Parts: sequence; C-alpha cells; structure tokens
Amino acid sequence: MDDRALIELCQCGHPAGFSRLLAAYQDRVYRTAYTFLRNREDARDLTQEVFLRTVRAVNSLDPDRPLWPWLRRVTTNLSLTLLKKRTPHLSLDALPESAQPQDCSAEPAWTQLEIREALGELPPLWRIVLTLRHQEELPYEEIARVTDLPVGTVKTYIFRGRRLLRERLALREGSHR
Repeated sequence: MDDRALIELCQCGHPAGFSRLLAAYQDRVYRTAYTFLRNREDARDLTQEVFLRTVRAVNSLDPDRPLWPWLRRVTTNLSLTLLKKRTPHLSLDALPESAQPQDCSAEPAWTQLEIREALGELPPLWRIVLTLRHQEELPYEEIARVTDLPVGTVKTYIFRGRRLLRERLALREGSHR
C-alpha cells in the first residue's frame, strides 16, 4: 500500500489504516531511534511516542507527500529532546584537533558492524548529524532544519564526527592486529 492510500485510510479512521501504518514504518522508526539513542528500551518507548503523535496528527498529514520524511523528523526531534535532557551541551572544542592529517584514500574497508559500533561511541549530536547525512543522505540544510542547528554547526559536527569516527576505527583496527 502506498503512502497516499495509507494516509487516506488513517484519516478516515479505519482501524486497518493504523495497523498498516505501524507495520510499514515501525521497524524503520525503531532503527532510526536506536541509532540516535543507543538504548533499546528508549528506542522502543520513542517509537511508541512517534506513532502516538502520528495518530494525533493524522488529519494534518498531506496524502500527496511521502510519509517517511515526516516520521523521520518526528523521530529525530524526539531523540534530540531526550538526548538534550541526558547530555550536557557539547562544546566544539571537546576534542583536540588531530595532529596528523588523515589520508582518506588510505582508509581500510571497515565492516558495517565496526562502523556502527564506533558511531555509537561518538557524542550524540555528532552521531545524529552523521547518520542523517550518510544513512538518510540529507543535504546540510535539511539536517540543520531537522536538528534546529545552524548549517555551519552541522558541517562542523559532520567534519569532526568523521574525523573522530576514523580515529576510533583506526584504534579498533590497531587493537585487532
């Protein structure tokens, strides 16, 4: 069932519409929340909250627009709110500048598991902007809008997050030798 039919079914109040909506997007919302929060229970709770908000806002959804970008924004915003409650404000100077330039062309091919684990060690906002940029393939301006950060800050977080991710992956690689 496409998004248009799904939204229209939900807007008519048909119970099957909400069941199908949940079936279509629950796993994707959960995975996105888990990527940000790194905690299964929090991701489950947040997934429930996303769908509660979807039910409340269903009449304001536009059937001509895809549903995933709206769900992703709600998931991201709720994740950011939860992370902000848990984490003190991150200073851009929290990590020292790398003394040696990174040669991106010489990077080994890391596994998805290694990348996910290293990504989980990054500061939450850096993890979120990297995920939105590389997994969701959002442009900087959209990431800024979703996270309510200036575009320059988004670019800085992505730059520093990539560098720290490479450093974490290199450390892992060194410890496996």
